[in-house]
Amino acid sequence: MPEKDKGFSFRQLFFRDTEAGTQEKIIQNTEPATVKSQDDFMSNQTTQSRAGAPDQTLVEDFVQRLQNLINQNNQPGFDFLEFTESLFEEKQNPTPEVYKTVFRIAQKIDKSLTPAKLLDSAMFYKDLVQRTAETEINKGVSKKQGLQSEKDNEKTNLDNGLKDTRTKIQQLARQIQELQNQELTLNNQLLAIDQKYDSRFIDIDRKVGAIRDAKEQVIVSIVDIEAGIKSNLS
Repeated sequence: MPEKDKGFSFRQLFFRDTEAGTQEKIIQNTEPATVKSQDDFMSNQTTQSRAGAPDQTLVEDFVQRLQNLINQNNQPGFDFLEFTESLFEEKQNPTPEVYKTVFRIAQKIDKSLTPAKLLDSAMFYKDLVQRTAETEINKGVSKKQGLQSEKDNEKTNLDNGLKDTRTKIQQLARQIQELQNQELTLNNQLLAIDQKYDSRFIDIDRKVGAIRDAKEQVIVSIVDIEAGIKSNLS
């Protein structure tokens, strides 16, 4: 992403506002519970749109969910999350000197803080994002496979019914008109199968695409900070 946009992106990803509009305390005094998971993204209903590039609204929605997940699983003490918040409080596009200044201040708060600890906590959040996104992607893939199987079974049943009907037409001349009507009905149902399922496939594809884009946005943001830590603090 362009340099001028980086600060805004990190603020959106990592800044946690309270009801009064101020940031949460940078030091967490209690141990977090087990890793908290987010709601099922795939189960949410969305408006239909054409297939193709992921819907930006879906991307932003999943980015927000990942942000909330990161905040809910904030590790105790001054870690990568608090470091990032402090970093962009100082400057939108932090320089090497800003990295060093924020780190020196952080060490006064937490004397055990080291660049290695920051990088370890960055890896924790990055793995959390990766696991969460992959879980949702796998749900989407599984759901699409289930729909494909359902479609194939229904299509096979209709196709078999169509073949049986055609055989009866040949064998039962007296009932030919009735069977021809049945043939037409089944044939129309068979032709309508794609239309029946297309919108549902499109919805899943949009969500999977949106999750992939959201994951990449968050991972890239974390990697940028990691690079800054490695180059400026290690």
